[in-house]
Amino acid sequence: MAIADDVRRTPREVVDQYMRVFRTDTGELVGYLADISIYGLMLQSQSPLMLSDGEERVALRLELDTPIDKASELTFEARPVWSRKEGSSVFHHTGLEFVELPEDDQRRVQTLMETYRLTTV
Repeated sequence: MAIADDVRRTPREVVDQYMRVFRTDTGELVGYLADISIYGLMLQSQSPLMLSDGEERVALRLELDTPIDKASELTFEARPVWSRKEGSSVFHHTGLEFVELPEDDQRRVQTLMETYRLTTV
């Protein structure tokens, strides 16, 4: 999906913390949270997020810097929607869409968006 064609259901919030994101099956650090909405997130990483053959979604765990509703992490399944590396950037960016995020976790995401929203000075 090209940036010009990018139409979102809700705005994304850029976060002001580097929160780590891991694969739940291997424990591998796959990248850092760059921005988030209640529908998905953008992952920033050193290399592209790789899926196994036939795999359409990935189980991930986001470490929260400060617990939200007594939870120190958010686990979820997500579907990669796009992936790209801009020009000479060293980082890859991957857009992920949440798959069936439970209502409790949707509230945690909303709290995360409000708590870690990047504000301009």
